[in-house]
Amino acid sequence: MAKEHDLEIRFQAEEMFVEQRLTHEDISDRLDIGLSTVKRWSVDGNWKTLREEYFERRRMLKSNLAKLRENMMERAASNLDPQDVYAVIRLEKLARERESKGQENSAPDIDRPQVFLENMEFVAGILKDIDPEGLKVLARNFDVIVQRFKEQHAQAS
Repeated sequence: MAKEHDLEIRFQAEEMFVEQRLTHEDISDRLDIGLSTVKRWSVDGNWKTLREEYFERRRMLKSNLAKLRENMMERAASNLDPQDVYAVIRLEKLARERESKGQENSAPDIDRPQVFLENMEFVAGILKDIDPEGLKVLARNFDVIVQRFKEQHAQAS
């Protein structure tokens, strides 16, 4: 039983080093394990290489996701297919949510871009169901709508 617990702690320590970028000292303090033990685990498990590989994979994933988003936007803008337009709006909403979770806001201000995207998603969803041609009109004019939103938001600030 003790060995299973040790293995679990060792995996937790590895995750803290690789994914959270904690130092050996921080891991030792947080898990109440001797520093020499943490360092030995690190050498045995090749944690430095694992950390480098982990962050390289994350960098590549972000790059590929950015390319995918760009390609989806270009496709939706060129063919104005209601489903493609809806997919792009939905994807951008999810991306905005993820970005806003990563940022800590000290002031509880309204996230106007988030509200804008939610409203656009709502409108696109309705148009998709009741008026696909209307969704194409929305897609053709989306850049103008965004620009006017930005101008209005800049004046309000």
